[in-house]
Amino acid sequence: MSQYLSKEEIKQWRSSLEKITLEEYAKRLGKVLEEEKQTSDIIDIVMQNEKRLYTSRENKNVKQQVLKVAKKAQKTQDEMFVSMKEGSLAYVKSKITCKKQLTQREDAVLEHFAKNKGKIVFAKDLAAILDLPTDYVYKYIKNLRTKISENILENATKGGYVFNLPKN
Repeated sequence: MSQYLSKEEIKQWRSSLEKITLEEYAKRLGKVLEEEKQTSDIIDIVMQNEKRLYTSRENKNVKQQVLKVAKKAQKTQDEMFVSMKEGSLAYVKSKITCKKQLTQREDAVLEHFAKNKGKIVFAKDLAAILDLPTDYVYKYIKNLRTKISENILENATKGGYVFNLPKN
């Protein structure tokens, strides 16, 4: 027998005419309520144990609190972005402007070029990263060249490509 209330037992409690709380009902049956589950919602991660804004109607500084929550959420999102990208593209994207948003694979190609700045990168290396045949990689290189405003991808004389940052 489970130590937690089942769905059927919760339905019985709801249909009961007795005026008792769910906790009291669980205690009467010798069971406990299931703990809250982990969440991946950004608002729940940021707010954690803080009082929810929508539960408090007496608060006069709602606008300031909303701004505080928004700043926390933005900070958390920025930290998550930097940790996902390992900081490598954060430096490169501040120097490069894109005409259109990059796809996930184009972003991976650009990240590899950024890690190997000034070195020759061959299509076979990119194919291994993207787990694609070499012929398909040229499409992503072509798309990068059209989406990036600056001319930073140059053909190497011995084959491959060289990534050079513009000098500001």
